[in-house]
Amino acid sequence: MSGTVSNIKVLKLVLETASPMAIHTGNREVGFDNQLIRDVNGLPLIPATAFAGVWRHLAEDAFANASTGVPSTTIVDAWFGKTNGDDSQASRLMISNGVMLDSQQQVVKPYTPKDKLEKDELLRSCLHERPLHRERVSINDRGVALEGAKFDQVLLPKGVRFALTVQWPATGVSIDEETLLLSLLNDKRFALGASTRNGLGQLNVVYSELVDIDLSKGAEAGKKLQTTISKPCNQLNELAKPNYQCSSTALLASLPLKAMDNWRCGSGTELLGSAPESGSVGIISYSEKTVTWPNSRASLTDRQPVLCGSSVKGMLAHRIAYHYRKHTQQWAHTMENESHESWQTRPTELSDLLGFIDGESKTSQAGRLIVLDSPICYEHTVIRSHNSIDRFTGGVRDGALYSEELLYQPMFELQLYLTPGDPLSDELTSALLDTLNDIKLGLLPIGAGSGRGASMVMPENNKPWQVNESLLSNQTSLEGQL
Repeated sequence: MSGTVSNIKVLKLVLETASPMAIHTGNREVGFDNQLIRDVNGLPLIPATAFAGVWRHLAEDAFANASTGVPSTTIVDAWFGKTNGDDSQASRLMISNGVMLDSQQQVVKPYTPKDKLEKDELLRSCLHERPLHRERVSINDRGVALEGAKFDQVLLPKGVRFALTVQWPATGVSIDEETLLLSLLNDKRFALGASTRNGLGQLNVVYSELVDIDLSKGAEAGKKLQTTISKPCNQLNELAKPNYQCSSTALLASLPLKAMDNWRCGSGTELLGSAPESGSVGIISYSEKTVTWPNSRASLTDRQPVLCGSSVKGMLAHRIAYHYRKHTQQWAHTMENESHESWQTRPTELSDLLGFIDGESKTSQAGRLIVLDSPICYEHTVIRSHNSIDRFTGGVRDGALYSEELLYQPMFELQLYLTPGDPLSDELTSALLDTLNDIKLGLLPIGAGSGRGASMVMPENNKPWQVNESLLSNQTSLEGQL
């Protein structure tokens, strides 16, 4: 690229959270384990560093698999910069923070009075210290919670919109490189924050506009730049679809399911049906509000039950590990002298598919399997009461009466995605396919209360059951032609 820049390109994006998002500060909110990152108004924002980091990571993969004739690191460093002593290099890209939009799709300006923010229903809900929160727990090999493995996660709801701009010099830039970079914005892996492999942090590009500005026109160029940045978000044009074709993150399985009877998932706080006359309900299905945009105005929905991707992934992980041990001849009687810690340790061969965390960033690994949240459809709820019987007297134990709210034969669809990478081993492929077949046969409970039969599911008859087996045996890489 020459030292003189005569043209710049400005890309304005409106991004919408397609699933709850968790970008945390590293600190703790009062009463919770983590805290959302916020701007000067106290509203959640998308840090430019988070956006650039994910974009760069995807670009490294994309350019490494593209035939450019130039080392991929040279291209990526030119776009995103690097720090390496005298060999440091500034980034071409100038990325702004993602600023939240209000209910009218207007950018919220810094230092907006709080009473004005409180009048907007969407902003008021996001000013809360926990717009949304999920409780997480890790289950061991015996089906009970690991000690110290329970935590909660503060989240931003699905449907919140942000405005963000990206600028770069147009002079001397390869159009093919630029096109490939823009195509990555539509990749399923372009997710921000924590737990992206559990379906969190997914983004949709709602509006976008790319403008080329000729700096040689002086004041006119400055005016065009200001007009582009301040243009109302709902008046932006659709970004032209990139002509770069790539096979990136692909749908591995789409599994429509229906509960066989009364069913429940997670642990919620608000009833989905009517309250019983007998009193309060102790156990409720997890549900959450989302933001929708009818007629281009934000609206918060009523609470809807959701089967969280993290719940499904945990169930899959346990069953895949079981089948993997079966295919590799690792039987229980050969491990009878092993420690309890060894029994709880997942086979290392599953790390490529499910990820691995050991507290050290250099050895931790993101998994290739992405499990999305599944919205749940249901007709009505059922209240079921339970009590505990004293095993000696046969009478009811004092204080042991409680009730739970169940959903009657709800329907939902599991969607699993696989990111590009080397083919899985034969044993791991067989273990994954056996697990999916267990779901089809109704042999894998999905939901809560499996010990009481409240999580049995079967395939829904009227919808196709799709499993892309070829994806597991063929290398799925970014195959671009630049």
